[in-house]
Amino acid sequence: MFLLLTGCMGRRFLPAGESLLVEQKLDGADKLNKEEIQTLYAYKPNRKILFIPWSPYVGIYQRGLKRYDSAKYESNKENIRAKYSQKIAKATKEKKEKKLRTKMNKKLTKQTRNIKEGNFGMRMGEPVAIYDTVKENITVQKIKGYMETKGYFNSKVSYSSENTFKMVTTVYKIEKNQPYVIDSLFYNIPDSAIYQKVKESNETSFLKLDQNYEQAHLVSERDRLNDLMLNSGYYNFNRQFISFVVDSSYLGDKKVIIGLSIRNPNNQPKHKVYTIDSVIFTTDANITGLTSNRQTEKFEGITYQFYSKKYSEKILDRRIFLKPGDLYQKSNTLETQKQLSNMDIFKFININYDTTGGKFISNVFTSPLKKFQTSSELGVNVSKGLPGPFFNASIKNRNTFKGLEVMELSGRVGFEGLSGATDTDNPYSSLDYGANLAFTFPQFMIPLSPNFRSKLGHLNPKTRLSFGLNYTNRTEYLRSNVNTSLILSWQNYKKRRNYALNIADISFIDSNVTDDYQKFLDDLENNGNNLNNSFLPSFVSSTWLSVTHNINDYGNRQENSASFRYQIEAGGNLYSLVARNTFDRELEYFKYAKFDVDYRHSSPITSQIIMAYRAHLGVAYPYGDNKTLPYEEFFFAGGSNSIRAWQPRRLGPGSFLPVDSLGVYNNDFEQPGEILLETSIELRHKIFGFLYGALFVDMGNVWTMREDPVRPGGHFEFNDFLKEIAIGAGYGLRLDFSFLLLRLDAAWKIHDPGDQTRYSDSIKRGRFDLPDYKDYKSLVWNLGIGYPF
Repeated sequence: MFLLLTGCMGRRFLPAGESLLVEQKLDGADKLNKEEIQTLYAYKPNRKILFIPWSPYVGIYQRGLKRYDSAKYESNKENIRAKYSQKIAKATKEKKEKKLRTKMNKKLTKQTRNIKEGNFGMRMGEPVAIYDTVKENITVQKIKGYMETKGYFNSKVSYSSENTFKMVTTVYKIEKNQPYVIDSLFYNIPDSAIYQKVKESNETSFLKLDQNYEQAHLVSERDRLNDLMLNSGYYNFNRQFISFVVDSSYLGDKKVIIGLSIRNPNNQPKHKVYTIDSVIFTTDANITGLTSNRQTEKFEGITYQFYSKKYSEKILDRRIFLKPGDLYQKSNTLETQKQLSNMDIFKFININYDTTGGKFISNVFTSPLKKFQTSSELGVNVSKGLPGPFFNASIKNRNTFKGLEVMELSGRVGFEGLSGATDTDNPYSSLDYGANLAFTFPQFMIPLSPNFRSKLGHLNPKTRLSFGLNYTNRTEYLRSNVNTSLILSWQNYKKRRNYALNIADISFIDSNVTDDYQKFLDDLENNGNNLNNSFLPSFVSSTWLSVTHNINDYGNRQENSASFRYQIEAGGNLYSLVARNTFDRELEYFKYAKFDVDYRHSSPITSQIIMAYRAHLGVAYPYGDNKTLPYEEFFFAGGSNSIRAWQPRRLGPGSFLPVDSLGVYNNDFEQPGEILLETSIELRHKIFGFLYGALFVDMGNVWTMREDPVRPGGHFEFNDFLKEIAIGAGYGLRLDFSFLLLRLDAAWKIHDPGDQTRYSDSIKRGRFDLPDYKDYKSLVWNLGIGYPF
């Protein structure tokens, strides 16, 4: 076995007399950033598949190396040039000639890449990591230099190696010794105004007395001071004016003196402070060459220039943070660009400053996007586990009412990719089609004072009023939904939070149910289950607030990141205001309270391995006369973005097991619940190129709020819910093309909590023993687009 593993590591490809580097360790790196130190290694062992002692990349490289022939690639280049030169010479049209040249250059680039970087196999693999003492010494010197940047000027770094059957493990030993600390700071700043600002901002300084000296803190402090000056009126300030002097020998006893200098401009007694004299906003900078002059209008001190007036200056003014009489601030310049861009009205926004003539003029140049814009999208959607094609089309009308609003008419048709509610064998049973008309206003369309509206400009406030008509055609029913909603949204960029407040979400729902499905609903109702009410003609209203926190750009592969979303919803609160006095038809209505929270975290372990996990909790409590929820408001578990070892929307509730009267496992019916708990963990790793893999474990279930005679064991009870957590695990492959990620997951049931059926007493079996019924499947395949979380 040992010899087999050593062969898998690539030892058989070693040249005579050489050894294989298999592992590098750090000793004495406590309280140091080990990942930073590891980037200093002059060379590294060959990559493995997760933590398995197997490196297939060496074999891939060697197979590519055997086929590598630089002379052949050079010959291919000559043949390509000769072939396409003839075709280009015969081309009679410029367009065809250009196309041929592009094709020729593409082929030549491929051959050049083969020569310089190796063929495909060599690029996908990697050469065997031959142990090299020269590179070990280089690594030691790099680590020594790193330690000095951290204040450990007297540190010692050495390495030792252990060679077993030509496989070498290297240990880099770091003796930190006592670090140097900052004892005192002195300033050389001849400009008294700047000196005062530096002293006033000391609380935010990266240089603190009695802390360890770190070179990176000097860089951070230079950047901080540069931003401080640029946001205090010093338009011409830059980092070159700032310098540091570090003395580690004057005081001795491992103490450092740092001198901060901010010099004046050449031949100037001080730095000039700039105050904005005027702001000129050109709304159509893309128009050039006309002989006539632009018209001008002033609003709140800002001069607007245009050939034809199109926009409301009052609304634009709330997104402009440059005012005559204000000190120049770089942050206000960037904020103005960002908020104008957020309106989806302008193609580009350029802001520059003119200092000629003794004036300081802020020029804002914008170029509008097309007033009418059409788009279409054809693709595949995956919802709860099964793929389905869709087609979307939309048309935008920008600045519809000259208030910088956007009107969008969109339509959609597609298969939702759901198993039928009573048939898991029909993967395309849910046809969804509809249209939506939406108006997006760049402000809150509610009564507010002018001053408060201006302050809101930093939060990208928007109001979205939408009207929609949607049809869902499934094998069990045809469901129509007429919907309108009024949503206020805003963003806190500093805290990376997005907010959405749906003041009114109103739907009129009608369902045409098949005879077979109606019999199923009637059977449930006769046994005390109120699901039938969810398919009666209904009026559904709700108000909800959703908040999303994005920490460190969730999903990046360089550092820890997270996403935290929660939503609070109250349903039925608008019924008495809208439906009761508006429609003669008897409508079912729903009263409920709902809470949904979702947390996701991504943590890179190495540059090739990421640990990701998710926790999802949802609770919906129906308190109306019908004691049920609209069908769309139920929670479901199972599927490619949920508990993957169960089919879409088929897990639970609780310990209920869907076994029919014949003793056959019948998973045809969806299992709605009012309580949801899900958690997942994935160990994602790169295999090679665009191919990634992931080990995963999913746990969770849904439960009902009340006893359900048709689904015994589905009721949530605090003392039992831990035993009713379903567990699934598996492995998946991902094809990451940057613009698209395809996912195939194989998931096995590890623990099925189902031990109660409608037709039998409680089933006794071991905790990790799976049910033994006909048609029960322990393995479920999932096809998905994008990561599950």
